[in-house]
Amino acid sequence: MSNKPLQTTKKEATPAFTFFYATSAYGPAAIMAAVAATFISPFMTDTMLLPAASCSVIMFISSLWDAVNDPMMGVIADRTNTKWGRYRPWLIPAPVLLTIFSTLMWVNPNLPTMAKAVFFLIVYMGFGMTRTMYTMPHVALLPACVKSDSERNHVIHFGAILNTAAFSIASSFTPQMKAFFENVFRIDNGYVPMMLVFGLMSCVTFWGLFRTSEEKYVVQSEEKANAKDIFRVLGEKELWPLLIVWLTFFIGYGLNFGTAVYYLMYYLENPGLITPFFLMLTVTGFIAITFLFPLMLKIFRTGQRVYIFTLIVSGILYLLLFFFGKYNVMLMLVLSGLVNLVTTPQLALMSILTIDAIDFMQWKTRRSSNGVIASIKGFAEKCGTTVVNTGILAILAVSGYIPNAIGQEPASALFAINATRFGIPVIFAVIQLICLKKNPAEVHRKEIEEMKAQEAAGE
Repeated sequence: MSNKPLQTTKKEATPAFTFFYATSAYGPAAIMAAVAATFISPFMTDTMLLPAASCSVIMFISSLWDAVNDPMMGVIADRTNTKWGRYRPWLIPAPVLLTIFSTLMWVNPNLPTMAKAVFFLIVYMGFGMTRTMYTMPHVALLPACVKSDSERNHVIHFGAILNTAAFSIASSFTPQMKAFFENVFRIDNGYVPMMLVFGLMSCVTFWGLFRTSEEKYVVQSEEKANAKDIFRVLGEKELWPLLIVWLTFFIGYGLNFGTAVYYLMYYLENPGLITPFFLMLTVTGFIAITFLFPLMLKIFRTGQRVYIFTLIVSGILYLLLFFFGKYNVMLMLVLSGLVNLVTTPQLALMSILTIDAIDFMQWKTRRSSNGVIASIKGFAEKCGTTVVNTGILAILAVSGYIPNAIGQEPASALFAINATRFGIPVIFAVIQLICLKKNPAEVHRKEIEEMKAQEAAGE
């Protein structure tokens, strides 16, 4: 058999499946998550009046638990055996629980400060666990239902467009939506009805995915959930390069994005650039994911080749920004826009690499480890986020950063901001390029395509 992408005579990713797969995790649920990520901290400190130190502890505990329970959910999903399938059953309760916890998260109970903090911690952990409940099965479901790479990429592309739109809506229009619900329902807290509406919409989309999906490509197992599944996957040393890619990607991407405000305010000494800068990111990001991403897939044919191209281009642009970004605002904006054009699709490319890893493991072990691999990637993402959230503050502290000292920052702090924003991502890009040479999904692509063809033929 030639090493060509698998072709099927009948489309497995029907329009209904594609629509509900994308709108479930990347529609209303993504808006709810983006609203929380953007506005929950001010709500905790300014509305609930929780001390900043308590909020920090709450976020650390919940983030740590959120990372730990990803592999647990992956194992459970892989060992779920029902007449509806292995991953689909989790799509029924998840949006209901998501609606409950995402609504309670915005409630400000009349309790003492300590009791209020405990209440929020429990609710926020529940919100994170619910997202894990649907995220792992959702990622695992696509390769279980669709074998064609081109069809999978089409579904991922549509989801990426919606995800970009969801975060743009949340970051740009949350205050207006909140005010609308407050004016219509005459209540003090518009977050509550807003979450209820988006929660009900998420129920429709997840239940629609349950109805339109069919798990055809899984290796059935009678075994119960076992932590050994995680170590079995991690024991495949060929998979380690991808683990390094996932972890370094999320750290590097997060460091670049997380230091943007510091860079504009203190390194460029121009706070007025913040609004136009992020508006530029929104526009170029939408162009990248809507038009550039499918074009690159068409040109380079595989997700890995596209990712390598984006790593090389972004690395060159990062170096130019590192050395010359400070001297010309227009040059900085142009180069930053070009960087965003090639880095925005990388989030979708992570999904493609994850599915490639799922295919490899099924070929190598003759077992379906969709949920475990999805959870390991999720664990890497959340570990990366934790490193970013703590690492930026640690780097600033060590470098002598002075809060609110525009124009008075020491040279060490300015260098740290510039290096964290552009230098570290370049180092990580080099590491990823080295690791991708040993990506097992590429090394064994011919054998994997043969396996997929045989499975499709035996459908």
